[in-house]
Amino acid sequence: MCLILFSISEGDNELVVAANRDEFHARPTLSANHWIQDPNVIGGIDLEAGGTWLGLTKSGRFAAVTNFAEPPKTPIPPRSRGALTSEFLRGDSDPEAYLREVNKQADQYRGFNLIISSGGSTWYYSNRDRNIRQLLPGVYGLSNQLLDCDWPKVVLARQELLSLSAHSFKADTLFELLAHRGDDRHHSARFIVGETYGTSACTVVRINKKGYFFEERNFDPRGELKESNQFNFDFD
Repeated sequence: MCLILFSISEGDNELVVAANRDEFHARPTLSANHWIQDPNVIGGIDLEAGGTWLGLTKSGRFAAVTNFAEPPKTPIPPRSRGALTSEFLRGDSDPEAYLREVNKQADQYRGFNLIISSGGSTWYYSNRDRNIRQLLPGVYGLSNQLLDCDWPKVVLARQELLSLSAHSFKADTLFELLAHRGDDRHHSARFIVGETYGTSACTVVRINKKGYFFEERNFDPRGELKESNQFNFDFD
């Protein structure tokens, strides 16, 4: 189950994100980089269905999506949830207008949670409650249920991020927070180790008025680091 922890700072609306992608290790994926088809976008690419689970642009647009934990509907809705993020990143709509359009097509996707940010505002939408929300400054946790659900991994990780919020968020500290392996039996593990399925990528993002920082670390089925890619950009 994926995990996205994030903080919106009061005043400058700085967005800090720490996220784990949990996936089948055999699923074909490109690690985070500038997209060949659109170099303005940075993120990984899901080669099976297209799109991305998390990315940002040189102008500071950000998007991330998680699946919703539920039995699949029959027939399976036709559109890929990775398109929700990639279309926002490659477009120029403001977040609220974009989510209004998404809401019109919500039934074309399996269950999802979507976080998007641009121009100093951050928004959340799930097609399971269909409520378009601009998020106030604060600390949030998201997995494969609605935002700030009561799952142990979300509650405990959010509390830990909140305890850090009075200090500067350092990348290594946030990666340590994501690396907690906990107890899978009680669904508290943030980092999942498994032969076929587990945490394949950890990402830390910081966006503010000055620019952005983006680092993705990729892992093998044993939970060993395979690769790390880092990007920095100063706005003009």
